[in-house]
Amino acid sequence: MSRVARLQCSSGVSGDMLLGALVDLGADAAKIEKRLESLTLPQLRLQVGEVTKGGIRACKVTPVFKGKGPALRTLGQVKERLRSSSIERGVIAEAEAVFQRLAEAEAAVHGKTAGTIHFHELGSPDTLVDVVGVLLGWRDLGIQEGYASAVNVGGGEVKMSHGVFPVPAPATAELLQGWPLFSDGEEGEKTTPTGAALLTHLCTPAEPLPRVRLAGTGYGAGERDYASRPNCLQILLGERDEGVQKEEAVVIETNLDDLNPQIFGYLTARLLEAGAMEAYVTPVVMKKGRPGHLLTALVEARNAEKIGTLIFRETGTLGYRHYSVGRVKLRREIREVRTEHGSVRVKTAALDGEEVRYAPEYEDCRRIAEASGRPLREIMEEAVRRRGGGGKPS
Repeated sequence: MSRVARLQCSSGVSGDMLLGALVDLGADAAKIEKRLESLTLPQLRLQVGEVTKGGIRACKVTPVFKGKGPALRTLGQVKERLRSSSIERGVIAEAEAVFQRLAEAEAAVHGKTAGTIHFHELGSPDTLVDVVGVLLGWRDLGIQEGYASAVNVGGGEVKMSHGVFPVPAPATAELLQGWPLFSDGEEGEKTTPTGAALLTHLCTPAEPLPRVRLAGTGYGAGERDYASRPNCLQILLGERDEGVQKEEAVVIETNLDDLNPQIFGYLTARLLEAGAMEAYVTPVVMKKGRPGHLLTALVEARNAEKIGTLIFRETGTLGYRHYSVGRVKLRREIREVRTEHGSVRVKTAALDGEEVRYAPEYEDCRRIAEASGRPLREIMEEAVRRRGGGGKPS
């Protein structure tokens, strides 16, 4: 069973709206507050209450500090604060990725680098609470897939530390590159940089709503009141058990006829390390009958430019092709089984409730074979025989 969240962003999105909607769905605000304490913010308290926005009951979560919170002006300071906390490493890694994108967006706007950009509004303790709190709530609710509607950015102008800018703010526009946007024409910043960074980190655009069994609905309130529509973010929480996961991806490919074949192993490894989901080389016959190779990489859309740049640098090619494809994959689970000489992880996959794949991890089996002196074949066969004996997911 997969848990799916779908965000309805017709009133925009901000960090506090997202956090409020997750708490409204059932994320435990007290537990989130307790885990945020290790960020050493001055006696943080999450004030949770119900408000009404345009006739809709919504949850409002407001961080309250005793004293002035620390201003984190650089990406390095933010990462140092995150890494010194006791929050689980997976959440910290995600928070770093969100702040990295915020810094890169600001840097692109100001013609600087992410490491040298100074956070202003984004360096407040409120932003740190929103980002980490949302990631904790998302994980606590067990959400595995996130989708979002077109995003309302608002209209008019917004006053910031650097002056007055048109809506969407420059960093927000940078973060929402490639996303479907609209403005209802109403004055106000309805989508903030923090909201845009979290949205694009957790979700992919999806119209219409994916087919799910509805399990809950949450509403998170924003600060202002608007005449045209309730200022709240709706999250629909659903469950589905299709056995398969459908997603969009990008194929990048280029023909190579003058690259030393010894480089291909290194090249595909580099592409996978950089985030490619697949990378492989196929022999082809090129013009005038010359032998060559087709390099193919399957990537997430948000990584396409980075992977393309890496291909340029590593191959010297003058160009590459790219196109969108649909990707359907079985949902997978890693289990652990115990053999006579040690534990082996096995990769399993099911379709319509029936297990269709059960494959012991080669590296685990090799390690046990080398340590025990038994043939690798026997270790792998034993791991398969143990499939009916149960194991713990990991």
